[in-house]
Amino acid sequence: MSLRIKICRDVGGTWSVHGASPVPVSDLPSLSASIDYARQACDAAPATIELYVDGMYIVAHQERGWPKALVNPEIGRNRPVPAGSDPGRAALPGRAALWSRLVAWLRGRRASSTEGSPAFSREQEGPSAASLRLV
Repeated sequence: MSLRIKICRDVGGTWSVHGASPVPVSDLPSLSASIDYARQACDAAPATIELYVDGMYIVAHQERGWPKALVNPEIGRNRPVPAGSDPGRAALPGRAALWSRLVAWLRGRRASSTEGSPAFSREQEGPSAASLRLV
């Protein structure tokens, strides 16, 4: 018979494992550490593993010895994600620089595509203003 193991990402960004041992284990630092703990706790017995990660539900089946890698090995440091953050709206480092480069590129493309046209020479004679609103 196969074990049923549940691995969850908790509110604080840590991980918990349920079903691998009689008492759930929490405050594990990463998904990799949670999987490693579960594998050791059940002696790599055949298992159905349920992963709950930020609202996503994933099921994986492992045969004896757990031959399938469920995640890549950890490389470098973990960057914890604050609870309740919205990655789509989060201020990312370098985001302003990215927008500045995009605006500069767009302005450069506009100038290079109009340099030979009569409209370009008329624009240079009088005052001109350009605005770009990024939302």
